[in-house]
Amino acid sequence: MITAAVTTLNRHREKVSLVGYFVVMLGLTLPLATMLGSAYEDGKLTRSLIDLHLLVDAIDLEGVSVFLLGIFIGLLILLTIDPKKRWQGYLLWIGLVISLLGLWTIGLFIPNIDFTSTTNLGWLAVGILLGLVLGGGRKLLRTQTAQAFEFRSAAKGIYLIVALLIVSALIETHLVYPTIFEITADGVSIVSSETSGVSVETDGLARNAVLSGIFIHTVRRFIQYDSEEDFFVLGPRGSGKSLFLIGAYLEALNRGRNDEATKQTPLQPSQELMKMVENLDQRSEGWLIEATGRGEIKDLAFQYVHGSTFPKNVKVSSIDYAGEYLSRLPDALSGAVTEDDADNTLLRLSDGVEDADTLILLVDLERYANGESLDISEYFSILQAANDKGIFVVATKADVFIEDFQKEQGIEPHLAFDEFKDFVNQRLRQSEQIDSLIRQTAGAEIHPVYYQTTENENGDRVPMRDETGSVMTIGFDRLLNELGR
Repeated sequence: MITAAVTTLNRHREKVSLVGYFVVMLGLTLPLATMLGSAYEDGKLTRSLIDLHLLVDAIDLEGVSVFLLGIFIGLLILLTIDPKKRWQGYLLWIGLVISLLGLWTIGLFIPNIDFTSTTNLGWLAVGILLGLVLGGGRKLLRTQTAQAFEFRSAAKGIYLIVALLIVSALIETHLVYPTIFEITADGVSIVSSETSGVSVETDGLARNAVLSGIFIHTVRRFIQYDSEEDFFVLGPRGSGKSLFLIGAYLEALNRGRNDEATKQTPLQPSQELMKMVENLDQRSEGWLIEATGRGEIKDLAFQYVHGSTFPKNVKVSSIDYAGEYLSRLPDALSGAVTEDDADNTLLRLSDGVEDADTLILLVDLERYANGESLDISEYFSILQAANDKGIFVVATKADVFIEDFQKEQGIEPHLAFDEFKDFVNQRLRQSEQIDSLIRQTAGAEIHPVYYQTTENENGDRVPMRDETGSVMTIGFDRLLNELGR
């Protein structure tokens, strides 16, 4: 029962986190609304700034209030339209209503505004329009775009408004100082005061400071846009880097077709990757992936969105090249090789490793099954030279273990992938070299991936295809989920 509960929580942890953040915000809204009211009633500087409306005939205090409310509503409308932040938008609407009701209970804002006034409604409309413009609402006029349908400026604007209100209210509530200037219809005048000292009202300061800090942090996390994480793939020659990137891209292309945030975020595949996908997409018996020519560099990269409530942009990239560069990469990373001594390929590899948040290290299971050298000894030096990187170990060409797994478990791997993953990990950990690598990466799991294959008349493994002629990938969906966590 406990295991099932943990599994359910992991499966829905985004939604659980969203509800948790909202509960925190909801619980803090009323006490902070009370602090805002106290700051408005007792604050000197804030009241003086608000009273500036007396110097401007075009707009009064009610107009200023509904204008600022309109800006916030305009930003919130965009956040609600944004497929990545739609649920946050819905919940922030609830929070806005509760805040206004909280101010109403202490006789502020709504009771002081005539919402039937044509002038006030006009200022509200102007504020909403300005909020839409400032939040990037011009994107709504574009019917087609290669960019993600996002309103990051709207989210940032909402956060800045909330943070400014809370911080200014905290200061006005607990900072005691004399009136410095007075604003009247005749202008601004300096107020002479016998009291010139400034003090702090400590009663309730710790409580309000803690509540304000928690609320601001929660709002920031609540409306924060997708974080980004870059993965860079490394592997020895012939370990399947190209086919790994193709399989991962095809899986990313087919996932989340019913999710608006995923559908409206371009995958941005590189040109070289799309050429390889086009070749593999041809309904032929073989792989049709051309070998990289000497001196040729192929940038293989794409991105995808993981999660819907708190989405993350995940970029997976690699460089395909002719020859072997892993043995030279540690020296390039440590600075032992100068730019003059390094060729373009080595520099590109070094930059890819340095720019990545996490490295994906490939282990060729076909070599392992054939008793050949894995050529992964360089991984240890690379990890030492890039010791601040996250690590994923991926076993490519795992279809060579299918027959052994079926004999042992009596079931196909794609129907019991967790068991197959454990099987691959146990088999590979029998290799002292791989076991040492796993220990070097703090016990990282090995993630097997493969294409469904069959043997042709020559005994070569070739990809199987479904009724639509598409290749069938196994394990890539699990891997993409792991990369996005």
